[in-house]
Amino acid sequence: MTTPITFVTPRYGTEVLGGAEAGARQLATRLAADGRDVAVITTRALSMRTWADHYPAGTTTEDGVSVTRCSVDGPRAGDFGAQSDALLPRAAEATSAECERWIDAQGPTSSELVEAVSAVADGVLVFYPYLYHPTVAGHRAAQVPTILYPAAHAEAPLDLPVFDEVFGETDGIAYHTRAEQELVHRRFPSTVSSVQAMVGLPVEMGQTPDPEGARAALGLGDEPFALCLGRVDPGKGVHDLVERFDRHVGLGGAGRLIVAGAVDGAAPSGRGVTCIGPIPEKHKSGLLAAADVLINPSFYESFSIVILEAWLAGTPVLVNGWCGPMVEHVTQSGGGLFYTGVADFDLALERLLGDAELRTRMADAGGEYVRRRYAWPSVRTRFDGLIDAVS
Repeated sequence: MTTPITFVTPRYGTEVLGGAEAGARQLATRLAADGRDVAVITTRALSMRTWADHYPAGTTTEDGVSVTRCSVDGPRAGDFGAQSDALLPRAAEATSAECERWIDAQGPTSSELVEAVSAVADGVLVFYPYLYHPTVAGHRAAQVPTILYPAAHAEAPLDLPVFDEVFGETDGIAYHTRAEQELVHRRFPSTVSSVQAMVGLPVEMGQTPDPEGARAALGLGDEPFALCLGRVDPGKGVHDLVERFDRHVGLGGAGRLIVAGAVDGAAPSGRGVTCIGPIPEKHKSGLLAAADVLINPSFYESFSIVILEAWLAGTPVLVNGWCGPMVEHVTQSGGGLFYTGVADFDLALERLLGDAELRTRMADAGGEYVRRRYAWPSVRTRFDGLIDAVS
């Protein structure tokens, strides 16, 4: 008999796009499709900005997964930004009381969720990601073995002492990449001896890309372009990318940048840049295939599904060289280039846009890397090994 698995995550649903919660859903639905006993405990929230209740309360079955949604005790604190500005520059010296206040202010706090976690009496609890109240409070309430899928990256909150407890007391840790593991080992040295595995996430092309259809539907014409796909947010490096691209064009560089994704705040603008906003999921693979290169400018990623999806769609990538996990993917696959400054961004972009043979060779190498490491059977084997080790 296989071990029941219960995921605990702040949000869950088809409308939750990108991020750790989408990763949890990928794992949960694939495991359920294999006939595993899979459940999710989450909140009713959709927006991570407010954590307001959105989904109906109670338990439903979604794609074979039993999903229990719990009411949120209150919205994200109105002064959360001010609290962060005051606390995070000295995160490592924060007191326990300061940490708890910050975790509560960030949310989503749900006493109902913590009670549901404590009621799990069989199997394994998988907390995903490390950062939020459901993980901090939930792991304290756990009555069965726990696995932490941290989705950690080099950000100020990781230095808060409250997370020493979270990482130190979990029974197992699942990592996305070797770079993430090395970061966690540096921050929490005791985890070197923890039960752990390099699991990653399943990344497979769900449909045959239709680049011509995507171009027509999104009004892109026939012109070549570089693509930035994902949440349009300064924290994701998109505005930095737009400034770099604007400078590139201003100095006589060729090319066009399409920025696609839900816009948080004002849409960035620059020479050669078109922001098209969110796109229908059915056109995602086609848009990736239509692009000459995908650019991911984020500093903070623990995995970056989109660059792996780009490779499966036949498109090479250019990534922020200050992000260890993405550099790891690129260097191990040969599927793209990375940049750290201004000049090497321009050189890398010109090289990729100007050499069709290079683009094909890199995309092929990236696609092989994804199929070898992140096809579902490989990910499932690694995940099952970790489950067995902590059960």
